[in-house]
Amino acid sequence: MHEMSLMGGVFEVIDHTLSQHDVKRVLKVKIKVGELTNAEPDALAMAFEAYSRDTLCEGAELIVERVPLLGRCKDCHYEFNVKMMYFLCPNCKSTNIEVVQGEELLLESLEVE
Repeated sequence: MHEMSLMGGVFEVIDHTLSQHDVKRVLKVKIKVGELTNAEPDALAMAFEAYSRDTLCEGAELIVERVPLLGRCKDCHYEFNVKMMYFLCPNCKSTNIEVVQGEELLLESLEVE
């Protein structure tokens, strides 16, 4: 389950951020997860629960915002949602596509007290 390693990276950022502030506990953690990461929200929630045990994040609410896969044609510059990993420009039929969004895994925000 690669969600454990993804959440490990998120907790590295959380730990670094919390070490710079006087925080009693974390109430909410919001992350953005790109479609191309193939991370399942339920598996991320389980990984979050495991990593948060005995930390300031224990009991915090995890909010997962899914980021759709967006491509841009390098030939005609048309931007489109990539469906079913089909990297073909619907405008000009080119396969010369770059990913604009959908690869990210970001710690968006922390709500703390």
